[in-house]
Amino acid sequence: MSEALKRELVFYGSYHSDAVNKLIHAICVPLLLWTGQAMLAPLEIPHSGGVTACTVGTAIYALYYLYLHPPMGLISLPILATMGYTAHLYWSAVDMVECKWTLLVGIHVVSWIAQFIGHGKFEGRRPALMDSLLQAFLTAPFFVFFEYCFFFGLFQDLHHEVQREVYKEIARKRH
Repeated sequence: MSEALKRELVFYGSYHSDAVNKLIHAICVPLLLWTGQAMLAPLEIPHSGGVTACTVGTAIYALYYLYLHPPMGLISLPILATMGYTAHLYWSAVDMVECKWTLLVGIHVVSWIAQFIGHGKFEGRRPALMDSLLQAFLTAPFFVFFEYCFFFGLFQDLHHEVQREVYKEIARKRH
């Protein structure tokens, strides 16, 4: 495991140790990623032959994840691609554009609010985005993908190594 990945996972994990907060994030982070992709899907890059901002954003996520941890990057690749594809499909499904925007923004806002509640009520500390916007937007989905893999028994050595460091970081911040 690279030191960059370990730092990112420990940083994120130290802000997400409560089970309820982790569950909120396991639901809301993918929703935020998908609604973000869907908001970018109608934005076509000029002179690109139909490439959208969603496609570019999804590629950035995929390449960064492949760089950080190739095995997990490969696992997340079809998930990211499916999310990007369905974000594009969302706009071709029905013509009610205003309703689509309202739904996307509504899900996005509710997901952010739920995460703030998770941090305030259950985690007892401010969200990680207050310390690192890049982490909040780029690495958070990757961490959630890891959490799903950890739950299903994948990458257990990495999980235990990161958890040890997370517990140390939490103890350090409380004293």
